[in-house]
Formats: sequence, C-alpha cells, structure tokens
Amino acid sequence: MDSKKNNYLNRRAFIELSAMGTAGVGLASLPMLSACASKDTTKIVQGACYHDCPDSCSWSVTTVNGKLTDFQASKTNLFTAGKLCDKMVNFPNDVTFHPDRILTPLKRSGPKGSGSFEKITWDQGIREVTEKLKTIINQKGGEAILPYRYAGNQGLVQGAAMANRFFARIGASQLDGTMCGSAAVTGVTATNGQTTGVLPEDIIHSRFIVFWGSNPKRSNQHLWPFVEKARTEGATIVVVDPFQSETARDADWHIQPKPGTDVALALGLMHIILKENLQDQDYINKYTVGINELEPHLEKYDPKTVSEITGLDEDILYKFARDYAKASESPSLIRVLIGMEHQANGAGAFRAVAMLPTLTGAWRHFGGGLMHMSYEVFGSALNWEPYDLPKELPQPETRTINMVQLGKVLTDPELEPSIDALFVINSNPATTTPNQNLIRKGLEREDLLTIVSEHFLTDTARYADYVFPATSVLENWDLLDSWGTPYLNINEPAIEPRGEAKPNTDLYRLLAKAMNYDESYFDETDLDIVKKMLESEHPYMEGITFETLRKNGGQKLKIPEKWMPHAEGNFGTSSGKCHFYDVGLEQPLPDYIASTYSEADLKNYPFKLLSIKTPKKFLNSSHANIESNLKDAEFFLEVHPEDAETLQIATGDNLKVYNQRGRVLIPARVSKKVTPGVVCMPQGFWASLIKGGSSANALTPDDLTDMGRGPAIQEARVNIMKV
Repeated sequence: MDSKKNNYLNRRAFIELSAMGTAGVGLASLPMLSACASKDTTKIVQGACYHDCPDSCSWSVTTVNGKLTDFQASKTNLFTAGKLCDKMVNFPNDVTFHPDRILTPLKRSGPKGSGSFEKITWDQGIREVTEKLKTIINQKGGEAILPYRYAGNQGLVQGAAMANRFFARIGASQLDGTMCGSAAVTGVTATNGQTTGVLPEDIIHSRFIVFWGSNPKRSNQHLWPFVEKARTEGATIVVVDPFQSETARDADWHIQPKPGTDVALALGLMHIILKENLQDQDYINKYTVGINELEPHLEKYDPKTVSEITGLDEDILYKFARDYAKASESPSLIRVLIGMEHQANGAGAFRAVAMLPTLTGAWRHFGGGLMHMSYEVFGSALNWEPYDLPKELPQPETRTINMVQLGKVLTDPELEPSIDALFVINSNPATTTPNQNLIRKGLEREDLLTIVSEHFLTDTARYADYVFPATSVLENWDLLDSWGTPYLNINEPAIEPRGEAKPNTDLYRLLAKAMNYDESYFDETDLDIVKKMLESEHPYMEGITFETLRKNGGQKLKIPEKWMPHAEGNFGTSSGKCHFYDVGLEQPLPDYIASTYSEADLKNYPFKLLSIKTPKKFLNSSHANIESNLKDAEFFLEVHPEDAETLQIATGDNLKVYNQRGRVLIPARVSKKVTPGVVCMPQGFWASLIKGGSSANALTPDDLTDMGRGPAIQEARVNIMKV
C-alpha cells in the first residue's frame, strides 16, 4: 500500500503520474465579463484542452469589449486540424459559464456527503484550513496529509508545478499516480525501454493497422481522419477488443477475445509466427536479446491452448498471425493506448504485444511498429528545472500511497500515521477510483479534513469540509505537453477569473503564506514558470518560443520528419536492444496467469464485468454533470442474448448488478457487443446523478496489476437480477 521513496512528480517519468472541418461554439449569449483585453478592443488568445486525452486539442478564444464571443479549434495544430472533439466543442457553456459552477469558497454545513455548504471568504477558508493543517503536522507529521490529484487538469503549471513545492515543503505523503498508464508504460518499457514509437500522423503510411484494446473513434478522435486516409490507400483495419466498440464495428475485422487474455493471445501469435518461420530473423539477430529463452517459453502457447484461454477459434489465431506477419513490410502497425492494462495481466499484455513488431521487423518500415505514447519527446525538449522541485527545497523520504487503494488507506486503522487531511484537486475519486463504497466510508470520517479545489460540486466535493473555486482553463496561464502527440500548447487566459475563482497555484501560494513558508519559490508566478520551461536549447524546440506559441497556438516539436526510432534498433533499454527476456524482472518472460476466484465467488458472481469509457461526451467523470451530456449518454448493461435468454431478461428491463462490494441499478440492453458470460457497464457517471446512487466503481476491486501497480478493475465478477 505504501513505501518509502522520493517520488515527487516528474513529468519526464510518466509512470509516476503518469471529416476535418472548422468547429466552434457561438458565445453571443454569454454574460459580459471583465476580460484581459482593454475596452473597445478585440483580443484573440491561444489555449488548449487540459483533460486526460491523447489528442490535446488546440483552440483560439476571442473576446470583444470584455465579452467572450468565439471559441474555435485552432488550425495551426495540424493534428487536431480545426476540429474539437465532441467532449470539448461546447466547453465555455459546459464549464466556464455553467450556472452550477462554484464561484465562492464553501464550508460544509451539513453531514459529510449531504452536499450542504455555506459561502465563506477566501480569508476565512485559508485561515481555518491552515490552522487545522498546523495541528495535524504538529501531532502526526506531514505524512498525515495526502494530495490526491491526477489527470483532471494535465496543465504542467496548474496540475503540479506549485503543488509539488507545497506538499514537499510540508513533507506530505506522496501519491503513486497509477490509475491510467502506469501498467501500460511499465509493460512497454520492459520490452522497448521507452514508449514513444510511431507518431500518430504517420499512421497514414501504415497498411495493416491493429487497434489493440483501443477505441479511437471515441477516445482518440483526431487520429481517425488519418486512419481513413490510410484506408483509402489500402490499409486493413483490425480491432482486438472483448467489447464491440464503435471502432470495432467500423473495422474490417473485429477479433473478440475473452477479457484479460491479451497476453496469451500475443504469445500465441508469436508461437505461430516462429513455427511458420514468418519472423524477421535478421532484425532479431541484430537488435534483440532473449530469443533463445522466448522460443521454448512459447511452446505452451500453442493454438489449441490459446484458443481455450481466449475463446477464439484456432483458425482465427492462424489467420491473425499470418496476416500480421506477412504485412510487416506493408508496413504493419499496432496501436495501443490504455484500455487493456486494467486487468491482472495488464503490464504483461503490453509487454507481449510490444514484442510483436520486433519479432516481425515491422520497425524497419516508415509507419510500421508500435504506436503508444509520446510524452518522452517533451521530456527531452522542455526546460524542466522550473517544474521540478527547487534545489533549495529538501526532498524528505516520505511514504508513497497508491491512489488505486484510496479506500483502504482512508479506512485502515493500522496505518501510521493515519491520513487526517486529504487535498483533492480537480479530481473526483468517489467516481473514478475502484471500490467506491470503501472510498465513501473513508470520506465520511469526521476526523478527516478534506479540501477540494473544483469547478462543480462533484461526488467527492460533497464530502469536503472546504471547497475552493478553481479557475477554468479559459482563466489561467498554463503550458500543456501531450502524451499522445508531439504538439506543444500554451494556454493564455482569455478572461479574468469569474466570481472568486483562483488558479490552483494561487491556492497553494495562499496556504504557504498562511503557513509562514516564506521561501521565494512560492512567489514565482504562473507566467514565470511557463516562460522558463520554454527556455530550452534542445533541437526539438527550434522555432518554438513563448512569443510564437502565444501568437500561433499549438506547435509541433522540431523532430525528424521521418520518425523511425527503431529502424536500426536503438531501443531505450540498458542493452539498447529489445528485450524478449529480462532476468532482472520478477517475471523474466511475459506469461498468462489466470485470475483465481473462490468456488463461492464463481457460483455467486457468474459474470465477468467490463466497465469501460463508452459515454461519448464524458472525460472520465468530467462533464458528466452536464444535463445535455447526460441526456445523450447511454446507460445500459450490455448482456449477450444467450445470457439474456437464460435469465429471462429483455432490453429495457431494470436490473440490479451486484457483488460483495456493492450494487448498481441499470437498465438492460441485449446485444452481441459482449460475449457469453461477459457483461459491460459504462464508466464515468456520477453516482449522485443516477438512480440508486451507485456507479460502476461500486463493483470494481482495488487489486493491482502484475507490474506498474495499476488498477485491475476489469477483474470484477458480478451477478444480475431483475428488479
């Protein structure tokens, strides 16, 4: 659950966070505001999405005479290309000017969870919170304080730059940010030593494209036009997913294995490729280590065995292996994101899948290999000194607590010191974190001081003692890198903060001052940090400055036009080669380890539950309170016709889905989007806004993945009954 180590967030180490056309929104109906522009002037500023998404949309915002009049996708970012995603196209109305937005500090006036608050001043809120923090630190030390923040705000400044300084100065417990990406990155890095492979725009050169556990038509929308271009040039689109997603329905071939069996499938493909001599032996000899250990290991992943594990017919396995291997000169590409990591074998699955392009030599060809993340290019490009902890700030050896197990941490009577203060910044763990009911139990503790900085009264904020109003991205400075593209964005405030909202950074500055922390690094402004991070002489930053970003918006890093990182090896491992085998790992070779359940659990909870991000306009749980988004969102439990017949369930029937952790009330939809024995429920809904008051994470376990300490939420088993 916790360990002693220095783990203050360094963006360079992601594991620790970890139809193109113009689209915009008319804003003529929005209220008059005191804008950054002077009276009788028009001002256009550049900004970008701060949410957890690989696309990182760039936009332009126009104000006229103090009124925000236009919000448009920027055309200078050639990836997002003048089009905003479905989730962000109406952002000003959905967030900045939403009538429910929190615009004053609040203090709890009713029971925790009731959502009852009274308005207070910033001075009162800061004074009272500071007094309570000082008492906790004096009695139990800084480790009794835990910050909980993640990808609700991915801005480098608003997300972590000042927060890291404040919590390090306190000596607070550190948060192991493993909710998404940690297991995936750990797995790919174990094989390749890095995650940055094929870049998104280069998918147009690919001719055999495998989306493995990803749904780009929903979660990576700006990639899809490039996929369509590749398709017009003859590319075949294959989707590997236990759920029939929107992308799977539009693919040339949907391969639908049982959930949690991806590592066995990848190893089975390698078995066939080597048995039929379809590998690129020259590439293997030059640029890999461990093939002699891998080959005998693959003997147990013969087609018959893998068919039994995955539920796929043997002929599908043979066809997939042959088509993929023979297409490696076309070239072939595997696209992974995060989806398949949330299983017990999550990191192992990514590790095995990452081996396939090396086995076939797909890396030799432009557009061939593995496409995953891109954050590492920013780790090289930017000046990270202003982001990292100041040299004069000692880095205490404080414990690290895994965010996945927040419920256990808040309710553990043996934890020393106990967590007595919880800071939640632009995050909603009561919705997004597994074992929801245990988290609620922890948040209900009267002795837990909970401070939230937010836009809305989220399910988590309802339990807070103090809620502070945070600025939206239209109201603060920031710098935004991207984990899915090589485009860098600046974010300039278009308007002054509404009401009494303040940037997250100002919350920490005010607290630091009240705590009598007089170090100069708390005086550094957001704009100072942005400018300093751009002061870099790295070749990737050629032609990119504060002035050019401010004028033009998103710019692509100056990376080689023909980006082929592993055409001649050059892997980021200790040996410089791809590692099929690594004796330094607990599992030197990736392996399928079946999840075990007691006989009672298998009997009482006969269905495997998938809980995935299917709502079109939710960003995890962000925007899930917007009435129009809720009306459009589909909230159903997908049940296979065979199971529906056995249970005498029809589409529209009201169901109770339950297990030992909780229950969710949800209507049924009978479909073949899932296979027999598997049911699927959407993630992201706020429990407080749906019937029954529970959402998907009421059912998910807080168990961890094989490597990377991520959440194995797809290992939930449930039962179903009509209500």
